[in-house]
Amino acid sequence: MNKIINRKEKKLTQAGLRAFHKYASIMMLVLTGILAGLLFRQLTAPRMDFYNELWGPAYLLTQGQSPYDTSSLNTNLPAAWFPMAIGFFSPLGWLSENSALQFWFIFNIIEICMIIYIAQGDKLSIYNRVILALLCLFFPPTLNHINLGQISITVTLCLMLAVHFANKERHWLSAFFVAMAFSKPHLSILAGLGISYHYYLRDRIRGLTLFWGRTILISLALCIPLFIAYSNWIPDAIRSMKQNPPWLYPSLYILFHRYFGEWGYVLWGVTSLTAIWLCYLLWKKLPPANAMVWSLALAPVLSPYVGSWDFVLLLPLLISTYASADLKRKILIIVLYSIAWYGMALVQMQESSHNHFFWWVPLWFLGMSALVTNWKTDRSSGSIQPV
Repeated sequence: MNKIINRKEKKLTQAGLRAFHKYASIMMLVLTGILAGLLFRQLTAPRMDFYNELWGPAYLLTQGQSPYDTSSLNTNLPAAWFPMAIGFFSPLGWLSENSALQFWFIFNIIEICMIIYIAQGDKLSIYNRVILALLCLFFPPTLNHINLGQISITVTLCLMLAVHFANKERHWLSAFFVAMAFSKPHLSILAGLGISYHYYLRDRIRGLTLFWGRTILISLALCIPLFIAYSNWIPDAIRSMKQNPPWLYPSLYILFHRYFGEWGYVLWGVTSLTAIWLCYLLWKKLPPANAMVWSLALAPVLSPYVGSWDFVLLLPLLISTYASADLKRKILIIVLYSIAWYGMALVQMQESSHNHFFWWVPLWFLGMSALVTNWKTDRSSGSIQPV
């Protein structure tokens, strides 16, 4: 009898400890987010990408004008984000630019905290949460992202929520977040292929068709504000996206073409096919949540159109890898992260600094995660689990 009572008490104690770690780690994450908000509030700058790509189009929409003809606002870049984001965030157009910018800043901080919470999974630890919050919030691409007022953090969170709800059989919610993520399709293509394969495995062609049918329907629904306010926006959108100027992006596509000329296209093609093949293997062997974080991290390797601020796509993999590592590997991750941080700082301090000099960052973090992860094969299912 005493043994039974002791077992029950032990289970209650363990459950209590898990609950304590869960809520304490959430509280520490919230406090770290608030601290980051106070430290970084001066980073946000008006008339940057947020003005060009989101607030400006949303403001024009509220005035009954074309959201993709931003010439009247004297923007320095044409609007290039897909209409799903403009439609969903169109209420920002009713705010002043500064008020909308403050909202976007707070929204991004909350999103980063949510990414940390989701990517860490069930490996709850107060120390993990605090360290991961510091690593993610002080990640140079995060700071650059906040300064520009970009949307890549939103894309990252949406894709993580998409696979989360797909696992919970909440298919309409999953499709909604995929539709939102495709506001930047070049960042979402690998993850989109992966989650498509996930639905194909569940219910073959029927599952795949239903998933993309829902996604297309939701994408059209998100565009309704544009059709209501200015029904002829599509020609302006096509024209605006064609006007996006060429630039030396930190992508392998640009790097290969710059140093190898026409042969660079071949090298990039081989690299892209390799990334797609790896994505297929990941979704075939890994649990969907793990496959998603790797697919997000591989996206900058594949995409020809990517900025250093888009490297926030690496954060879920960094979080997942760190949370799954033992103490020695955690220390190694921090050391390798610090080296990369220092390298990015050196690039930024150079007089000839340019965004394309950051091309090595995704490769560094992919290599670090592959090196540090301790893989375990489940022979009964054939799946591979990071432990």
